[in-house]
This record gives sequence, structure tokens and C-alpha cells, in this order.
Amino acid sequence: MRFLLITVLSIFFLVSFSCNRPDGSTEKEAIDSLASKDSADPQIRALTEKINADPTNPEQFFLRSNVFQQLGNLAASFRDMSAAIALDSSNMKYYFAIADIYLKGGSADGAIDAFLQIIRKDPANTEALIKLSKVYFYKKDYQNSMLQLTRVQEIDQDNFEAWFIRGLNFKEMGDTGRAITAFQKSVQSKPDFYDGYMQLGLITSNNKNSMAAQYFDNAIRIDSTVTEAYYAKAMFYQDHGALEKAKATYQQLIRVNPQYEFSYFNLGYVYILQDSIDMAYRMFDFAIKVKPAYAEAYFYRGLCSREKGNFDQAIADFRQALTLKPGYEAAQKELNTLNQSTK
Repeated sequence: MRFLLITVLSIFFLVSFSCNRPDGSTEKEAIDSLASKDSADPQIRALTEKINADPTNPEQFFLRSNVFQQLGNLAASFRDMSAAIALDSSNMKYYFAIADIYLKGGSADGAIDAFLQIIRKDPANTEALIKLSKVYFYKKDYQNSMLQLTRVQEIDQDNFEAWFIRGLNFKEMGDTGRAITAFQKSVQSKPDFYDGYMQLGLITSNNKNSMAAQYFDNAIRIDSTVTEAYYAKAMFYQDHGALEKAKATYQQLIRVNPQYEFSYFNLGYVYILQDSIDMAYRMFDFAIKVKPAYAEAYFYRGLCSREKGNFDQAIADFRQALTLKPGYEAAQKELNTLNQSTK
């Protein structure tokens, strides 16, 4: 998850949340005015009728806010959720909902404020603490992120998500050892935790003698349909020179996802390393069939054609690579060399 920079819309959110309350006719008219923009939607129309009939019912504002959010009208969604909170400030789900709106609007600080309000009302609310920790993490405020996790683990020592986010914090802080320990605790607490095994595999991949492949295997065991685990495992083998294992894993990935162009490309690259130019050419050809705009695949297929003595085909591929990726220096260099040698 990535958060956008604070936008004009989120600034409006902050002002509205602190200043406006639906306790008078002017505010109600403003809400209805926002609703009218999407009045053609049958759900909005039905909920607006219910709100007009019972304007003190916070749940109807909550429901309409959700519909506005689905329609992409964040300003109207925010205003309705603010109305729900003003009518019932004890309902925690309204604060969670408005935090989501803040995040979608680009305001991490607004979301932090909403989560802090939940925690002030319910200090043992681990869901709010974890979500607050995530927002601090993505703001790169690792100290505050870890502080929330400590509070979670005082309540629930085996909370797998808290261990996982702690691991992410340590990883970003450059403390690989403690990151690994935290990720290991996350999968100990939740043995079917896909993300935990993926992080363990990725963070240990630099070490040839690590358990990275086994970690990726566990991720595949949990979800055998996801491309990234096969690809990461194959890259681990490739980076450490276990080329046959890398090829076998890429071939597995092709069976799982035949439309993943990088599997064919990387297989082609491995075949080049093994001086198997014909097979490499075939793999780059497959990559191009899957992704016709793949400039690098044209370039490497051109290299294979050059090695095979098919200079016209090589020139055509280098030109196509440059068409797709203007300024591609390696392709331009090869093209210049071939043009000079074939004069």
C-alpha cells in the first residue's frame, strides 16, 4: 500500500472534520447538495430519502457515505461520515471508516487522528493500534510505528500481524537480523501466513546458503497461484548460479501463468549463460508474443540472431527495440556495429 501526498481534497477534509457538524439546517442542505450530484444512483436516492425522514439516524449517513465512496465522491463520503460521528461519537466503526476515507484522499495525518481517537476511547483496540502502526510505517516514522506494536504485544504477545509489521520496520531500518527474527515469529504465530514467508525469502535471498528457497516453497504451498513466489525463488537460484534449478522454477511458473513475460525472458537469459542460443532465441520470441511491446526481449532476441549469423533479423530487432524504447543505448550500439559491418 502506498499513500499519495496530501492533496487539496485532504486539506478540505481536515478543515471539514474539525469545523463542520450536521447539527443545523445549513449543514443538512450542504450534505443534500453533495448527495444531489449522484442523485441518479438508486442507492443514493433511497438513502437520501431515509435521511430526510430520520436525520438523526447515524447509520443512514454511514451507509450513504459508503455508497459515495464506491462512486468515487470522497468529499460527499467524508461529509456523511462526519455526520455519522457527530450523531454517535461512540461507534468505533465510523472512525475506522473515516480513516479509510482520509487515506484514499491522501491524508495520512487525518487517518492518524482518527485512529488516535479510537485508541483514546478504547486503549486496548488492537485493530486500531495495528492500523495506526501501518500508517506511521508508511510515513517512515518507525519509532511511532514500533511504539504502537509494543502496545499491541502487551495485549496479545502472539499477534502475527504485529510481528510482521515489526519485521518491516526493522527491515527498513537496516536491522536485518531482528527483521528475520520478527518475520519468523509472525509465521510461528500464523503458520499459513503467506506474506511472512515471502518476506523471509526475500530478506535472506542474498545468502546463497540461506533457507530462502524453502521459505518461497512455503509461500507456494499456501498459495500456488501467485506469480511472485515462483519468480522470487527462480531469481534466488539464478543469482547464485543454480541455473538448472532456476530453469525448472521458471518452467513451473510458466505452467501457473503462461502470460507472465518475465518467465520467458529470464529463461532466455539463463540459456544465454549456458551458451544455448537456439533455446534462448525461442524464449525471447515467446516473451515478445506475450508482450509485443517488450523492448528488452527484442534486444536480446537480436543478440541471439547476431550470434546465429542472422544479421538482417538482428538489425530488425534492434530497430524495433529502439522504436519501443527510444534512447536504448545498448540497442543503438549493436545496431551501429552491425550497420558498419554489413556495409
